[in-house]
Amino acid sequence: MEKKINICICGGGSQGHISAGVIGSHNNASVNILTRRPALWTRDFKTVDLDGKEYHASLYKISDNPAEVIPDADIVFICLPGYAIREELEKIKPYVSDNTIVGCAFGGSGFFLQLFDILGSNTKGFAFQRVPFTGRPKEYGHSATLKGYKPYLKIATRNVEDPRRLADIFQNWYSTPVYTLGHWLEATLSNSNPLLHPCRMRVMFKDWTPEKVYPQVPYMYNTDWDDESSQCWVDCDSELRHIMAKLPMNLDEVPSILEYYGCADIKALTNKMQSIVPFKTVQAHMNETHGGFKVDASVRYFTEDIPYGLLLIKAFAELTETPTPAIDDVINWAQNIMGKRYIHNGRLVEEIITIELPFLSKDNLRKLCQNL
Repeated sequence: MEKKINICICGGGSQGHISAGVIGSHNNASVNILTRRPALWTRDFKTVDLDGKEYHASLYKISDNPAEVIPDADIVFICLPGYAIREELEKIKPYVSDNTIVGCAFGGSGFFLQLFDILGSNTKGFAFQRVPFTGRPKEYGHSATLKGYKPYLKIATRNVEDPRRLADIFQNWYSTPVYTLGHWLEATLSNSNPLLHPCRMRVMFKDWTPEKVYPQVPYMYNTDWDDESSQCWVDCDSELRHIMAKLPMNLDEVPSILEYYGCADIKALTNKMQSIVPFKTVQAHMNETHGGFKVDASVRYFTEDIPYGLLLIKAFAELTETPTPAIDDVINWAQNIMGKRYIHNGRLVEEIITIELPFLSKDNLRKLCQNL
């Protein structure tokens, strides 16, 4: 009989919910859940896609205590936003063995940098270049809705002896082709959410002031997406590609936005973003107020995609001495809304970065880049 692979999923968000059902539906997987709210979870878990296909899982252990679910794990799979990763790594650190492989559903929020900073540069790590699925929890802790599959996935590893075997494990669980990347930076510098969300918000709310009230909540995509949003995204993507060209990575593994969506120009990208079915109902997150709605700086488009996305890219821009006027413009706009001062005169404010985002400090990046 095939030996079961023990995996602990950390986090109760979208990716954690969907993967709990999908992975747990396989006989060769034993799934534990590490969550702050274990009492709200059930062992009989279900994920359902938009075509009605059901994935039924029998979860093994559900706990808020890492001592109960981490030590036996072959794979620890963190499904958390960038701002929650550091705390989670510190929590599980005492229980991670030398043989444990620690990974993340999305590498573009600084996962590898935080992993090396907290657990050490010899830790066996992996991360997906893009999140495996789109979807949401349906009934928290009980079920999830899987809204969209990816045609393929790419996974980056560090210190993993057999990356292909790890990719094959997820390929079997997800029933999706999984390709291995040659360098962890190819899953770290991302032109997906870290550029997508801030660029779109920058265009939608370019006239923001602290007093500004908007009459309605716009759609992030759908017919509200416009050429200006596409242009901002492509401009920031172009700067990211200049950064990546100076690093030991294969640019073919990180296609440009136009290449990824098979678009010849800005207009084609706009049409594409308006047509993606799982995105059609997504609206901006705003706070209702007297007379309309105000921009909400507490949502992940700000709290994750700026510090753990754009600022990560900006840190590598400074490391490689690459100018980023388009990215700087988005950061300046966002930090005003957030009440922050991450950059000043086109440079990161090192005192703030060292305190709030220590894994992006110049000292930490220089140390890591000695081993690139």
